[in-house]
Amino acid sequence: MLLVFLSANLIQAQVPCPDAAIINGGGNKLTVSYDTSIDCPNMPNTVTTSENGGATWTLSNCSASNDTAFYNLTSGTAPGVGGTFNIDSGFDSSCSYTDSVLPISDFELLNASLSVYPNPLTKNNILNLKFTFSTSAKISVYNVTGKLALVDEINNAENKELDTSKLTNGVYMLKISTDNASITRKVIIMK
Repeated sequence: MLLVFLSANLIQAQVPCPDAAIINGGGNKLTVSYDTSIDCPNMPNTVTTSENGGATWTLSNCSASNDTAFYNLTSGTAPGVGGTFNIDSGFDSSCSYTDSVLPISDFELLNASLSVYPNPLTKNNILNLKFTFSTSAKISVYNVTGKLALVDEINNAENKELDTSKLTNGVYMLKISTDNASITRKVIIMK
């Protein structure tokens, strides 16, 4: 049993530094990205930064398809947004980042951060949109013929409840559009 525990810790400690990292979400989110494939189970569950007295970050979500991990601030004070910072633990060495820009496209980052539920929507009228970081975007819902059925927006928030009470049962396309990217998800309503 001890060997399994030590092996798991050794595997976690051997994860290389991410290619890029950025503090976002008003300073309470840390997003890291790899150019090479790193599976979600191999990404560190906890990382620390030392700037501003130190902070601990806990893994909240990851996307193996675009090698991105999202961490929430769990204790301490985060480094300033857009500044220089080091990730001191969680990877095989200390990792330094300065005004980092993620190498993944805005589309991939938006797509990886969005959860839409419940889908299919079978009870009540609320469709929940959850982003991993604060997002501002236009929300459009189209029916299967392409007619615009619903318009809303999210303003610098991580969650949005979309009232679908005026929509009839059917298949819809949900489009989320920011200044830099847009994504579309199929939504089924069966109330």
